[in-house]
Amino acid sequence: MIRPEPKKLFAVVGNPVRHTLSPAMMTAAFQAMEIPAVYTALFIDDPAKDLQTIHEVGFSGLSITIPYKEMACRLSSSVDQTAQEIGAVNCLRRTESGWEGRNTDWVGALQALSRAGDLSGKSALIIGAGGAARAVAYGLQRAGAAISIANRCAERGRTLSKHLGSTFIPLKTLENGSTDFDVVVQCTSVGLGGGTESLVSPSFFRPGMIVMDIVYRPRWTTFSSAAREAGCTVVSGLDMLLYQGVTQIEWWLGRSVAEPVVAVMREALQKAAYDEKHH
Repeated sequence: MIRPEPKKLFAVVGNPVRHTLSPAMMTAAFQAMEIPAVYTALFIDDPAKDLQTIHEVGFSGLSITIPYKEMACRLSSSVDQTAQEIGAVNCLRRTESGWEGRNTDWVGALQALSRAGDLSGKSALIIGAGGAARAVAYGLQRAGAAISIANRCAERGRTLSKHLGSTFIPLKTLENGSTDFDVVVQCTSVGLGGGTESLVSPSFFRPGMIVMDIVYRPRWTTFSSAAREAGCTVVSGLDMLLYQGVTQIEWWLGRSVAEPVVAVMREALQKAAYDEKHH
């Protein structure tokens, strides 16, 4: 008798989704853990309808990328308290009644930034006001940093600042040069796919800043390149992607991810990013 071997189905969903390196990372993890699973990328443009369809197909879990993290939070049948406080989810797990939502972005951002230095008592600037910005700000606040928000759309920026109990700074005021921030995280999609636009001028950066651009494709954006040239400690968006992915797998499978598997995931990410750069 011939029959297909059942495998768990996972995917990253978003719009756009072509840029994502998650399939390379997650596939490597499942293989290293000897988990029979398939992880792919799915473009969606009608989240309410498409997430329901994906649930009906039988997917076990989803990673959520731009621009649907806040919407996915509203569409989840249940979310934990942390995701409620953040107001965004980047990870869904299948239940019989629908999708259960969590946020692992804040864990990924915090682990990535903490490797660059102690965040307690630091002044931190978040550029952006979407789902990723909410998660990064939440993580930094938990680490004891003082948060400020800058955003193109002042209304969205002020709304997030009020939600966080933080300070709002009009984005255009940052164009005037350096400001006194210890940590700066770029949480918008600007620079995705190799665009040369940057939300701040090169003079904004100063030596000693810890800087992260959550955009990881290309590896060096205009933003992160300017920070590197100014002598900042630059944290790769790949590190945030790695650690939030580890946390997703642990939640989906209900088991910890061993350090050797994390190393395999890191290597897969770096190889995928390198191959993208050279082809």
